Amino acid sequence: MVVERFLKHAAGIAILMGGLTCSARQAAIPFGQIQPNAQLSAKLTAPTSDPSKVFSSGPASATSSSAAPSIITAPAPASEGSLVRAPAALAPRTPDARYFLLNSLHLGMAGLDIAMTHRCIADHQCREGNPLMPSSLGGQIGVDFALVGYGSFTSYWLKKHLSRFWWTAPAIGIAAHGVGAATGFAHQ
Repeated sequence: MVVERFLKHAAGIAILMGGLTCSARQAAIPFGQIQPNAQLSAKLTAPTSDPSKVFSSGPASATSSSAAPSIITAPAPASEGSLVRAPAALAPRTPDARYFLLNSLHLGMAGLDIAMTHRCIADHQCREGNPLMPSSLGGQIGVDFALVGYGSFTSYWLKKHLSRFWWTAPAIGIAAHGVGAATGFAHQ
């Protein structure tokens, strides 16, 4: 009884959160800044480029239109290597050990939940608490692995954009599938 109420509330919260994320608005694309940014990026990544010549006060190139903004001016860096290595030193590695650990636990708990629930249903001792879950094993695997994939993608995207809440999607999945697996163990 308590588990069914929990699952109803969890499903409602998941639907609400999905609705909130779907209503997000995308910002307009600044087409005028794309070409100068690409040229600056090409200059920064070229191994033979001189860092003191990367930033200039004039337009990016002679062929650019007059409507395109010029590259932002900045003082020359103190050392040649500091400009090239700074972005790599600041950017953390996105798929690190903690990311793989949490998302692997999410996948493992989803598999255990499927196995325990399917076994319990086959013994006619319980029923599926999620009314949207198909009754076949293939359907359950497809739905749960799609949810795990969505959680992993969301976690990756949040971690890539330096959000400190990147771990919430796999943690919610681990908790939800943990309740499902515990229910399957309880009805054995």
